[in-house]
Amino acid sequence: MIERIPYEAPRKRGMPAKLLLPLAALAIAVLVVAQWAAGGAGRGTGPLAAAFRDPGAAALAMALPAQEPQQPASSQQPVDSQAPSPLAQLDRRLVDPAAPVVTEAMIREREARAAASAFPVRRTLELSSTMYCLKGEMRTGVRTRDGMAAGDPRVLPLGSVVRVSRPNGEFIGIFVIMDTGGAIRGNDIDLYVDSCAEARRWGRHPVVAEVLDIGKRL
Repeated sequence: MIERIPYEAPRKRGMPAKLLLPLAALAIAVLVVAQWAAGGAGRGTGPLAAAFRDPGAAALAMALPAQEPQQPASSQQPVDSQAPSPLAQLDRRLVDPAAPVVTEAMIREREARAAASAFPVRRTLELSSTMYCLKGEMRTGVRTRDGMAAGDPRVLPLGSVVRVSRPNGEFIGIFVIMDTGGAIRGNDIDLYVDSCAEARRWGRHPVVAEVLDIGKRL
C-alpha cells in the first residue's frame, strides 16, 4: 500500500530584516541627493550640487584658481586728491636746490683760482686802466679782439699775460699785452672792448695787474 504524503509548496524566503533597513536608507539618501542636486527645496550650492547639475562647469571651476572676493566700492578707502604725487615731490626736490646758486662772481673767482694755480704770479702791479674800442691791427700785427690790451713795453713787454682785478679783488679778466700807444706811459694799461659805449662808461679806474707771464722785451 502506497502512503500518500501531502504536497506542500516551498515557502519563499523573505529578505532578511538586516538587509532591508540599509537598502531603504540608501534609497532615501539617493532621492534626497537627486532632489538637492536638481534644485529642489534647500537648493544645494556646493561643488557637489554643481557637479550634479553641470559636470563640465564644475570641472572648469575646480581647475581655475580661486579668486578672492572683491570688496564693494563703498568699503574701499577714498583716495586723497590733495596728497601730492611722487612726481610732484620729485619736481619740488629738483626745484629746491640743495647747493647755493652759482653766480657770475663765483665763476670768475673759480677762474681766478684756476689761473693762479696754473700760472704762478711773477709780480703784482698797481696800474691806471682805460678802455678803447678802435678796431684794426695792433702793434704785433694781430687784429683787435677781446682779451687784448696795450701797455708800456718798459713795464709790460709785448706778449705779457696779466690778470686784472679791481683794488677790492673783483675780477675783471685776463689780458695779453699785444699793443702799445703813445699815450700809454709807465703804469698804464689800455683794455680792449668791442663796445665803445662801455669804453666811455669805464673812463679811468685803478686796477691791480698780476703778471702771469712776461713777454720778450724788444
